[in-house]
Amino acid sequence: MRAGRSLTALHDTRNWFGVMAAGCVACSATPGPTVPAHEARAREPAPAVASSPIGAGSAPAAPGQTLTALPLAAAAHDTPVPDAADGSSMREVLALAGTASTSIGGPASGQLRGGIALPDRGPGFYHNPKRPDQARFGTVELVQSIVRAAAVVDQDLPGSGLTVNDLGLLNGGPIPQHGSHQAGRDADILFYVLDEHGAPLPSVGVPIDPKGKGWDFKDLSVPDDDQRVQLDAPRTWRFVAALLEVADAAVQRIFIVEHVRNMLLNEAQRVHAAKQLIQRFDDVTCQPEAPHDDHLHLRLFCTPEDMAEGCLDSAPIYPWRAQALEVLGLKPLLAPAKRSQEEREAVAKRTTSPAEARKKAGHMHARVIEFLKERKAWLKRPSPGRPYCK
Repeated sequence: MRAGRSLTALHDTRNWFGVMAAGCVACSATPGPTVPAHEARAREPAPAVASSPIGAGSAPAAPGQTLTALPLAAAAHDTPVPDAADGSSMREVLALAGTASTSIGGPASGQLRGGIALPDRGPGFYHNPKRPDQARFGTVELVQSIVRAAAVVDQDLPGSGLTVNDLGLLNGGPIPQHGSHQAGRDADILFYVLDEHGAPLPSVGVPIDPKGKGWDFKDLSVPDDDQRVQLDAPRTWRFVAALLEVADAAVQRIFIVEHVRNMLLNEAQRVHAAKQLIQRFDDVTCQPEAPHDDHLHLRLFCTPEDMAEGCLDSAPIYPWRAQALEVLGLKPLLAPAKRSQEEREAVAKRTTSPAEARKKAGHMHARVIEFLKERKAWLKRPSPGRPYCK
């Protein structure tokens, strides 16, 4: 394969015709490698994550009191997570208290103090080796929620693995090819995918069409190496559901293309998911202006203790979020709704424009060109009746 001509390579540098670059900028707005599957291994319970006390300066609350997501019995919080296959200790990561890290400011203009790195790999997941090592840091809550949710899928639907792309930088702040990911609460996560025969594949960030299909275009100028893929809805839904079940990591947003969102809702109905869980998924998911059709963008709310240190959420603030804060004597704290001109110019400098990415792509064979034409249908707007994320 010739360097710089692969769709995967373009995606991994956020240059996939500029779509990923535009998507990560758009979803930050306020309102408005092949890795084999993990081998079978003995499972042993992991220690519970320490509860995060309310930070200094917050309203009085009972010791260890936190905001909760969903009071479901089979929560990801209770799933055993053994040590990682590479020898690193998942238990050390999961034993960290939330107070070990602090998210400051908003997703598009924030900082991170005490950030922790997502491990190279662990039960049911791996950090994409084509993504920068320095872009794998987040809050304790973010990293723990990804690790635990991936372990849930690995336990319930073994045989595949979650591919995790960028989180943020060690100290937060502006990150190349992203408009947000600055405060340690954002992560880009690729969908689980299958080959055309239904066998699990390592995900390389393949855009999924409204039929649940996609193409892994390897060399963009050669059609012979193209591989047909399809969304693995059962595993992708189980991962998202596990995220929403974790009590210490309240999900604020999941940016995702509308037709994949609908596929996951259908999967939730198929497995008879709890109505409250489905409603929470319905609340937090939406398609931003650039669609997020090859990955989901996860964003967590500020924790109460981080709010006391200056953590700012982005809109929307759902009624259940406002009520949970009110119980603790707190009110939502929001980041500015719009960027300044200086901030917009800074984002433009560190991201790749569609025109730049298209130029870098060079010659593309007919199937790639045809796919891009078809893709315009869902680039423009979500399905009728639903607005873009705001």
